[in-house]
Amino acid sequence: MSIATDTSISKRIIANFSSGNISLRERSLIKNRVTLITTVGTNTDTALNAVVSPYRKGEIDGSLIMFDDIQVYADAEAVISKEDQILIGVDIFRIENIKEYNPAGTVLGYVLQCRK
Repeated sequence: MSIATDTSISKRIIANFSSGNISLRERSLIKNRVTLITTVGTNTDTALNAVVSPYRKGEIDGSLIMFDDIQVYADAEAVISKEDQILIGVDIFRIENIKEYNPAGTVLGYVLQCRK
């Protein structure tokens, strides 16, 4: 799958579930607010346009991706770094890995691997 296709899919998912207030867990929809907690510099909270999804069983290897890890698909409204944290509902997750969608050098969105 190309970056352009991945980006359009993630943008459509985020747009369909509006304003980051949705979480996809075990094939059921649970509404949650997704907030970026910037821990370096400004110490601010920013609402993210994002969709949360668990990893599929085949993706969990027990070392790089753990059972409780989640994926967060976020748009590029905020600049995200590994030092930041993600607040989903009442749970705080640290960012383990960041994958940027940046065709032609412009960041369009992020896929975050997050862990409690």
